[in-house]
Amino acid sequence: MGDYKKNQLSTKKIWLLVIVGSLIIAILSHLYFIYQKSDGILMAGFNDGLSQMIPFKKFIYDAYTSGNFFYSDSFGLGGGIYSQLGYYYSTNLFFLFYVVIIFLLEILGVIEHPDITFWANAILPMSIFKITIALIVTIYYFRQIKFGFLASFLGAVVYAVNVLYFRHTMYWDFFSDAFVWFILLLIGIEKIIQKKSGKLFVIAVVCNLITNFYFSYINFILALFYILLRFLIRFFNDEEKVSKQLIRYISLGIIGFLISSFAFIPAVMGYLDNYRPEFSDSIPLFTLTDNILFNSRVMFLPIFIIILVCIRKFYKHPIFRFFAITSIIGTILHFIPAVGSMFNGFSAPQNRWEHIVGLAYGGITAFTFHYIKQIKLRHISIGVGLYLFVSIGIVWWDDFEFDRPIRFVIPILSFMMVIILLGMKRFSSTKQKRIFFVSVTLFMMLIANTFQSARLMIPPKDKVLASEAVMQSGHYNSKEQRNILENLEQRTDIENFRIDWMVPTRNNTPIVQDYDGFSIYSSILNQNLLFFYYDRLQISMEEESVSRYDGMGDRTNLLSILNGQFYMRDKAIEKVPYGFNKILESENYHVYENEWLLPNFRKTNTLFSEEEFINQPILTREHAMLKGAIVDKQKSTDRLPDSKEITDYNIKLINANYDDKALEVKEENGGVEITLTDSVEAGDLYLSFYLEGIKNNDKYVLKVNEFQTIRKEADSIYRTGYNDLTLRVTASDKIQIKLPKGTYQLEDFHIFHEDYQYLKNAYIEYADERLSIKWNNGRVEGDVVSEEKDELIVTPIPYEKGWHLQINGKYVPMEKVNYAFIGIPLEEGMNDIKMVYLPPYFGISCLLSIIGVSLFWYLVRKRKRRVSDSNKET
Repeated sequence: MGDYKKNQLSTKKIWLLVIVGSLIIAILSHLYFIYQKSDGILMAGFNDGLSQMIPFKKFIYDAYTSGNFFYSDSFGLGGGIYSQLGYYYSTNLFFLFYVVIIFLLEILGVIEHPDITFWANAILPMSIFKITIALIVTIYYFRQIKFGFLASFLGAVVYAVNVLYFRHTMYWDFFSDAFVWFILLLIGIEKIIQKKSGKLFVIAVVCNLITNFYFSYINFILALFYILLRFLIRFFNDEEKVSKQLIRYISLGIIGFLISSFAFIPAVMGYLDNYRPEFSDSIPLFTLTDNILFNSRVMFLPIFIIILVCIRKFYKHPIFRFFAITSIIGTILHFIPAVGSMFNGFSAPQNRWEHIVGLAYGGITAFTFHYIKQIKLRHISIGVGLYLFVSIGIVWWDDFEFDRPIRFVIPILSFMMVIILLGMKRFSSTKQKRIFFVSVTLFMMLIANTFQSARLMIPPKDKVLASEAVMQSGHYNSKEQRNILENLEQRTDIENFRIDWMVPTRNNTPIVQDYDGFSIYSSILNQNLLFFYYDRLQISMEEESVSRYDGMGDRTNLLSILNGQFYMRDKAIEKVPYGFNKILESENYHVYENEWLLPNFRKTNTLFSEEEFINQPILTREHAMLKGAIVDKQKSTDRLPDSKEITDYNIKLINANYDDKALEVKEENGGVEITLTDSVEAGDLYLSFYLEGIKNNDKYVLKVNEFQTIRKEADSIYRTGYNDLTLRVTASDKIQIKLPKGTYQLEDFHIFHEDYQYLKNAYIEYADERLSIKWNNGRVEGDVVSEEKDELIVTPIPYEKGWHLQINGKYVPMEKVNYAFIGIPLEEGMNDIKMVYLPPYFGISCLLSIIGVSLFWYLVRKRKRRVSDSNKET
């Protein structure tokens, strides 16, 4: 008994050393980031890091700590944050852990309420914490397959201190969570294989599914590969039978799914209600996408791995054979884009699955630690020869040049590693292990910091790194901008007003600067709104791109319908929507107010059918939305509005040729000039046409008079695929369409004059009608009297699964109006309106979770009783 306690105490001490050692390794592997921090440089990508990851952390923290968990009217035009941000952080277990800790610190007064800069600075310590956890769980995994503590520690370093981890963490830090949850899943699998409790397998399934449905998909495919290969390669003689393993995987996996349903199902529903253009580009069979020896982007192949996989005698050991096969197959599959496409849901190829290759490299290294004495000189020679052969081929293919000192680091470190492997042969086995342990650990940490310097901490095309200075500048969130927004907040007494403003290309500016705007950037969005922008109203954004929308194309009709009270722009931008008057001016910005703003909620019984607008101009659709509402089911109750098309005009080419719909622009800002035969009155012109860049290698700027928008390059995976455009410009006798040098398909011109009479009529009609309805995030309440038949309320709330409507205590189905918004049908007389949002199928999801927890509790109790009875018998 005394020996047992001593061993237990000794094991606890070892694990304490493991935790301390893991923290030290985590800190040392971030040294370059830590060094850059002293200059205000952040461990964040200039693009997605500043545009999505940091804003979403701030946004969800603010929402959750204020008691709002499901819906926000500040998420773009409004959206279900629990579902649509499930891809990011809304149910991310690491992030929720941080939220709890930070909120406690805020409550205790240790820190002030965390602002956007706080979340930017928090990435580095959060990453250190995460990689510490990754090291600890990986060590535990290697211990499950009977590696010693030092071997396990070494293998964990090779796995976790990985270039892919740092790339993920800097640009999209929730991706690197997979490094932890994948290993937890493998530990659960190994426990089942070794006839142990399946409890950890269930927990691992739950953690994966709750944290991120996307990485669950990747991790479960990798786990399936792991299981199948483990069926073929048995590590130990007393492993569970394959049939029993399958039964336990399926049954316990179902329980894990049930438990996680409350988070997983709403997140998947958010994904299914999203729209992403189908990836139609051809995928090559094989491509050398990455210089994995010297200029790694997502995968780094260390020289010692090449040497070790060449040692034939190691293959007689099943564990080595398992990891060697995985590493060889994984390294080859890295260059097969179809595999990356499969792991990305059969969309554009992405290398987000390769943490299993890093684990295989770690397994090979950990195994070798135990058998270091068996490495001979000829093994090292063969491996070095193969390394040189591959190096020459890669340098030749990649046109890689050693043009900077940093480029020499990896070859020098690799050469030193070979010298160490050769030199340690004259030492004893124990000393060889120590040398191997220290050299590999240092090698991986130096490579990690080199990668940070050479591949991550380098300025993008615009020569700017993410920094505190950038975040406090006019390019992100300046004091001048915030002061203006605070002033506007004080000037208005209108509820749910919106401001048409965003820092260029930063669609999540409203989240960053705490106001309700017209823009959002997220991989998961309400498809009704996306189609509203792309097709139904053809609203041109500042830059064409999937997963985002912004502004209303400076179209006053839409701004007035959707609460657009203020319009803010840099002074260098002169365009202003019709009917907006200047009210504020600062050093760099001017602000305009809408004089034709309509009420948030409007009653109407003038209804038009969507079907009747299929071939109607975009302007006619706007007029119908002003006169009444467009619905998706019933027939029209009124005559369709008119739009004044201009057909009498002349077209002149400017430094361009035009032949059979193909426009060849010979010089920058060439294109087409349209001159109207008759002068137009005050107002705006709506110009509709089809435009597609033919084999454009770069994105390009389209200018139409004072309006401009950026269109994607021809092979961009982020293009929307919608090329029918409608642009609004101030009424003028001339319209100039300017494009960069290149070839374009340009056709199907339609020009309409907008005198805004429909808007003015609507403004007069609703001037004295303010419905007593309150919209606050996921709750809408109010009392409305309907005096006419078949009336409905047109709302600015996006139509989305999850809303539940009650009229006078009875549940009533909502209408979809104006292509993307909620219509509330009214009864004649008094209508007591209550509308509440819950994530789609949330009640069923929670019920499934309760069932799953109950089954899990039953199985745990049953196993405890069985173990207890077994102990009593012995």
